[in-house]
Amino acid sequence: SSHFGSSLGSSSSRELAVSASSSLPLCPAMAEKLKEMIGSADCVFFDNSSCPYCRMAEDALTAKGIAFKKVPIADYKPALAELTGKTSAPSVWIKGTYVGGCNDGTEPWHGVKPMLASGKFEEMMKA
Repeated sequence: SSHFGSSLGSSSSRELAVSASSSLPLCPAMAEKLKEMIGSADCVFFDNSSCPYCRMAEDALTAKGIAFKKVPIADYKPALAELTGKTSAPSVWIKGTYVGGCNDGTEPWHGVKPMLASGKFEEMMKA
């Protein structure tokens, strides 16, 4: 019976670990849904309709004539947090690569506006 007790202990500690990381998606289906969405267009723009940075990034892309697929960010935040460490909007992706938000991201070259200014955005769209 001591063996039974120890296996019970390990399973309950595993449950604790899962609940402690509840801010991450526990469901692989959500991560899969995010990957499918990211792959569904050359440029995917996870949007929050009340976010001024989303409007600035959207306007900048539209001004350059760049087509993008706009997706409400709310459903994807936990999966985005796991992939990028960020849940901020917009979350912009080019051909499956995260390129940040309006002005910055997780890399020095990230951000819609700086990338449009440097030509990197169009370069990645054509690649």
